[in-house]
Amino acid sequence: MPNHQQHYQKNVHSSASEFHSEVYREHTFFKLLFLFTFHFLLFTAVKGQHSDCATMLVLKDSVYHAKNIAGYGEKLEFDGNQLKKFHAFEKEKNSIWYLITMPDSGIFTFDIVPENPKDDWDFLLYQNKKMFCKRIAANKIQPIRSNLSRSAQTGLSVKAKQTFVGAGINNNYSKALSVQKGAEYVLVVNNPKKSGQNHTLILHYPKIKSIPIPQKKDSTIASKMSTIQFQLAIQSAQTKKPVAADVSINGFEKKPLFLTDITNYETNLPQQSYRANINIAARGYMLTSVDMKVSKNKKTYRKEVLLEEIKVGEKVNLKRIQFYGASPRFLPTAKSALTMLLSFMQLNENVKIEIEGHVNGPGQRNSREYQELSDNRAKAVKNYLIENGIDASRLEFVGYGNTQMLFPQAKSPNEMSANRRVEIKIIAK
Repeated sequence: MPNHQQHYQKNVHSSASEFHSEVYREHTFFKLLFLFTFHFLLFTAVKGQHSDCATMLVLKDSVYHAKNIAGYGEKLEFDGNQLKKFHAFEKEKNSIWYLITMPDSGIFTFDIVPENPKDDWDFLLYQNKKMFCKRIAANKIQPIRSNLSRSAQTGLSVKAKQTFVGAGINNNYSKALSVQKGAEYVLVVNNPKKSGQNHTLILHYPKIKSIPIPQKKDSTIASKMSTIQFQLAIQSAQTKKPVAADVSINGFEKKPLFLTDITNYETNLPQQSYRANINIAARGYMLTSVDMKVSKNKKTYRKEVLLEEIKVGEKVNLKRIQFYGASPRFLPTAKSALTMLLSFMQLNENVKIEIEGHVNGPGQRNSREYQELSDNRAKAVKNYLIENGIDASRLEFVGYGNTQMLFPQAKSPNEMSANRRVEIKIIAK
């Protein structure tokens, strides 16, 4: 073959080789560029999604539209939890973290509204504390509200009764929260079923309610009835530090006053004398019932209630759980005490109790009728708790007839009513 032909073929093969090498380099470059761009966009999307505790979204408005919630971010904060656990997701899958600051004190609720009605949105609500994310990582902080039910729309509602709602087909709303102005809360929302879904978070901030002060009919426009400033402080008996609790107050108004998750409470009362009863339920502490008298001569009245830690064998006399004579039917006044007993059982999910029923029968032997009546009164309380979601395995009941009356020689209607009572005994915690 002539030299010029060999030289030509050599140059052709060389050019082809260089061409393929250049194409390969360009393909590799664009492949790497694509992968870099994909991971960068993914990283940016994850950051923008606020799917980690460290990147939580600070909410500035009462409505937020969350779009394309996918993945759990850089850190998996929840994993390996039991499905029946009320205080954590089984596993964090598609999440977003919100930071909420309360503009006022009062009752706070919210709605998580899905775009797809077949979605399953769950939430955990925490009170924000110092080094919050480290506490989350170390599993050293518990939520104050949760809802893990199999439902698309969820949130907090003033009509809901349960503080924590577990997995499965359950109530899709948890009960409202009493908040203080400036308090911060962290809301974690998770979709365990499907990635890339949307929801709208609607916050219902507190609406301040003032107690109207009635005026005497013959008073002038400028004059007003004097008031008593009432203050309630809830503290640990051991540490004297504030304790967040659910509270019912009977005796200030015609209807019981219910407050949730408070440590302090203040209000102005019309200046008159009061006989009131306070029931308090808190996590880790005995259910507490306190009677008090407020004199009309007081300008201020401060009540400090010290809560004792839960102890096996201890009893609580829920004086307001009373019954009609010769009947296991509750008196209307029993509602608030029953509500607080339910709250206590919800807040302390490991506690088991014995419900003890009593009847009024001064000067009489403990007959078969008395025994059956006391059994039925204790059973009525047990049935109330079961109907409101408390597992029957946590509840035992027993009747004592008239063998343990508070007033063995009861004479007044009040003493007789006090004998028709229920007591709660802690048998496990």
